[in-house]
Amino acid sequence: MTGPEKHCRGSSARLDLPGPRRRSALFAGGALLAAWLLPAQAGAEPITIGLLAPLSGPGAQIGESAQVGVEYATKVINEAGGIGGREIRLVIGDYQANPTVGVSEARRLIDREQVDLVIGPTYSQVTLAVMPLLIDADIASINVSGTDLLTPEEAPYSFSMLVNSKVQAELMARDAKERLKASSVAILSDSGAQAKTAVVEIRTAVESSGMTVTGTQEYQYGASDMTPQLLDLRRGNPDALILFASTGDDTGHVLKGLREIGWKIGVSGSYGVALAGPGIAIAGKEAYENVAGINYRSWTSCGNGSTDPKMAAFIEGVREFRPAAAARLPFNYVSLWYDGVFLLRQAVEANEGSTDGATLAKWIEQNSGSFDGINPGLSASADTHFLIGAANLAMVHPAETGEGGVQKRVDCE
Repeated sequence: MTGPEKHCRGSSARLDLPGPRRRSALFAGGALLAAWLLPAQAGAEPITIGLLAPLSGPGAQIGESAQVGVEYATKVINEAGGIGGREIRLVIGDYQANPTVGVSEARRLIDREQVDLVIGPTYSQVTLAVMPLLIDADIASINVSGTDLLTPEEAPYSFSMLVNSKVQAELMARDAKERLKASSVAILSDSGAQAKTAVVEIRTAVESSGMTVTGTQEYQYGASDMTPQLLDLRRGNPDALILFASTGDDTGHVLKGLREIGWKIGVSGSYGVALAGPGIAIAGKEAYENVAGINYRSWTSCGNGSTDPKMAAFIEGVREFRPAAAARLPFNYVSLWYDGVFLLRQAVEANEGSTDGATLAKWIEQNSGSFDGINPGLSASADTHFLIGAANLAMVHPAETGEGGVQKRVDCE
């Protein structure tokens, strides 16, 4: 079934709040329940969106970015009349960066909350674990995961706002060869599912570029001491280090470790390396002197961070919506979650209110390029459900950040 008939719903209480004031969080099954109940069509049944994010545990800052982005998008859409005249009811599941908890929370959102659409998860291992549940329930979703295992066959109704492992690997290998003039590299990665596939892709990209790999090491996601791995990699005497990190915190601990053991080596890094705020707090800005990371091209410049009016309005809106969070969260990452809600909205409205997973997936495959969000130029197809391609990306200097988090591109030099 599609649209309002897709799930059989129980009754749900409504509470009207003035303006953008947030409804009190209700704890249900260990997770948060939040709703923005703003004017929409009288009597129309809400569209329920489930957010799967790590709001506690080692990925709490990532989870907070997700929550702010999705809640802000929900507020904006509901104030404009909802999705096809139906307000959004937002239900949040905290999976604590744990695949087992992720499966439990996904079941709760599907079975108890009767969600129509899902945003998340972010960690690839959690996304892979919950995907069979979303497929069985015929639910379309936008995740922020990057493992190459998320093919259209394995995730037919799901699309990712994160760049995949293969594209990141090619960009990092090129940066190591061109910017750092490396003929050999060492590879350091976290222990996540995306990182495991990324290491294979990095090796391929490095060898295809005529360079050699002198060593590979892995650290536990969320670790604070990478000294043993760094000492082992240093023994191979590489010209450059390729770092595949998922978070700014992990990047900070790696760069702090390099400084502590006195290893001065250039670093080519992943998207997580460009999330520099937490890393600078851990290692200091000077630790990023010879480091590059990957960012979405719309969040880069050759100047001091000038932004177009649409992006400037987004930044201002987030700051008004959550001032304290806006002071510490990366706007580029928040925007991925924000855009995810708007992409699903556009797909539902283009299909006369249907929330059928197969219907929305086909539309996104054929029409994602027309999406004009904070991050334009999406490029999903029947062959790939990754919405972000190489044309959307650029290598940046993570510590050279201007207004709104816009970073200076490496190719400006």
